[in-house]
Amino acid sequence: MRLLVVFTILYILISALSFTSTVQAKPSQADSAYDLINAVNALRASYGLPAYSINSILMSTAQAQAEFMAATGTVTHYGPGGIGVTDRLLAAGYPLAGDLSLGGFRSENITGGSESMTAQTAVNQWTGDAPHLNTMISPDLTEIGAGVAVANGRVYYVIDCARPATGAASTVPSGEAVIPVVVISTPNENGEVLHEVQAGQTLWQIAIEYGVKIDEIKSLNNLTANTIYPGETLLIKVEAIGATATLMASPTVAPTISPTAPATLTAVLRESTSTLESSPSHDTPDNTAIMSLVIGLVALALLAGGFVAWRGESKNELG
Repeated sequence: MRLLVVFTILYILISALSFTSTVQAKPSQADSAYDLINAVNALRASYGLPAYSINSILMSTAQAQAEFMAATGTVTHYGPGGIGVTDRLLAAGYPLAGDLSLGGFRSENITGGSESMTAQTAVNQWTGDAPHLNTMISPDLTEIGAGVAVANGRVYYVIDCARPATGAASTVPSGEAVIPVVVISTPNENGEVLHEVQAGQTLWQIAIEYGVKIDEIKSLNNLTANTIYPGETLLIKVEAIGATATLMASPTVAPTISPTAPATLTAVLRESTSTLESSPSHDTPDNTAIMSLVIGLVALALLAGGFVAWRGESKNELG
């Protein structure tokens, strides 16, 4: 009997070690948008040019485009609905200088690669041809925004560079630019999901966050263009009230616990193994949780072994 307990403990330890060996290390994180901007400004310095100033609106448009590319798995200058760079900047409220019929003074660089691709690698890649290099060292552009997004093991980098109209003060004077965050609204009593537009938010950014199409928002709000304004309230979608009411009306049944016989160590092991195999997780468990599981199983085995040994000694004494 004692030999069986020893083999059982060894089995638990081997199973736990096998389980931990399947856990993949957390993938390295891509560089940030500010690493990308620093690399661009270092390149400008090497050409004797002043550094680009960070602009909050350009940070927003670049980040939104990076997230769109990550969501679609494509490297493109066009956003949701086929919207181009100039229209995206104007829709976000950027005071673009130049002849807008010709696109204005703006330029965008985009690229994508494996998640290990660094911001410096992206900049080095852009220096390989004149149009992309000009985006970074143009003397006609003064402001920059950058975006980085990661999806499915790939990283996407975007820089939006532009020059504001004379007298426009949209540059962030110091510190990091603030990228506006879309806060998801809940349905009201009529099932309507309403969103109040904040400064710097764009129609495609709102559509992505709510999981709807731009054309759907435009149709619900009778919009003919992608231009929206801070303080404007948009109807995003209308959810079915009946389905919500049905869920709320469904009573919660309290679980009934029936007394059962104590589970054997073998049954506990089988139940634990079955749970691990039948409930795969998309998230990688951390080492703390794994070690807690291992320690718990070993402690359970030791307790069971002690109990069996004590029973054996008791029988011997009675015999």
